[in-house]
Amino acid sequence: MSSATALQASLTPIILEQLKQLSETRCDEVTAWLAARAAESGAPFYASVDVRHAGFKIAPVDTNLFPAGFNHLSEAARTRAAEWVRARVARCGNTERVLVIPENHTRNQGYIDNLAALCGIMQAAGCEVEVGSLAATDMPIDVITSDGHPIRQMPLLREGSLLKAADGFCPQLILLNNDLTGGFPERLRGVSQPIVPRPSQGWFRRRKSIHFEAYDKLAREFALSFGLDPWLISTEFHKCGLVNFGEKKGLDCVAMGVEKVLHKLRARYAQYGIADDPYVYIKSDSGTYGMGIMTVKSGDEVIEINKKARNKMNVIKEGVHSTEVIIQEGVPTVDSVEDAPAEPMLYLIDGHAVGGAYRVNSQRTAQNNLNATGMRFVGMCDEGESVSASHQEMASCRFGAMGLIAELASLAAPREEYGEGWSI
Repeated sequence: MSSATALQASLTPIILEQLKQLSETRCDEVTAWLAARAAESGAPFYASVDVRHAGFKIAPVDTNLFPAGFNHLSEAARTRAAEWVRARVARCGNTERVLVIPENHTRNQGYIDNLAALCGIMQAAGCEVEVGSLAATDMPIDVITSDGHPIRQMPLLREGSLLKAADGFCPQLILLNNDLTGGFPERLRGVSQPIVPRPSQGWFRRRKSIHFEAYDKLAREFALSFGLDPWLISTEFHKCGLVNFGEKKGLDCVAMGVEKVLHKLRARYAQYGIADDPYVYIKSDSGTYGMGIMTVKSGDEVIEINKKARNKMNVIKEGVHSTEVIIQEGVPTVDSVEDAPAEPMLYLIDGHAVGGAYRVNSQRTAQNNLNATGMRFVGMCDEGESVSASHQEMASCRFGAMGLIAELASLAAPREEYGEGWSI
């Protein structure tokens, strides 16, 4: 038996059994607790949450408010998603016409398939949908899904405070599927139609460290209410700003932060009898796509980082320089698909987990970031869900436990506090 397997066998009951008992014996209380928090601060229109399951703990490690990957959801999950979209849109009033604004790199086949699936969910919810691109100038951009269906992305025009597609389509709701890493688009500033998520929640402004501060508070409230150790559903972390990996500036701060988090983890590992060595991820404090991430087990590794690794840490999506990092507890995954390490990605609409997929990477280890070269995606079916002929490659999941953690993470997003200096 491998050390990871042995660890799972000995420690899995710590959190999985507690969450299972909660769902079975106190389901109504949990549901009411989550609903009360959503009523207080709201819930994102949609989100995806990367969850790591180590056997001894289950915790979110990333929360994306502009999720891609809807094409990996099962048919049942897409149906659930459409139902929650319908309920959310109904609360907003007259919002039947929806304009979806995608990422600019729409030649990526996986992203095109995601866009088609997202539009399909919105249409199944009863919405009239068009796609409008921030990248399109005078002419539409035509892309084709992997199964041969065309998607036309129209240029966007402004008429006063109204945003329209070039063909005259005037939306009542604008759905952003562009994470705005590169900045706030002037074309969206002052638009009178509601935009979800808000452009001010883009990665040009949002910070992972602030999200996990909000999540940590919410997880502690939940743990106190239901008799859990909050560490079993959260991660230790530390933030460092004013870092320049290219010029080796601020690395002392990062190294000290690494040792600070590791010190806390060693105490926790001793408390729970975990024999493995703790480790951390150093991530850009903003952005996604798995860029700007490294795994270390000591502060010395930061000081000794080579030029190639520094260059990878220095630049994230769209050539944006990473000047702030979050040092986050590494959660080794015990999940696997076809003997390759895997991590669940849960998808949520209006704070409700609707389905998910596994990120799988046979070229990485259980301790690594799996969002890297070699990754693939395998659909996830929840307990009791049958696999349709169109989704043969599906893996089962402890959907109740994973979904609960993802719902907590999504509800933390509206609680992120940035102060007046970050207002848009």
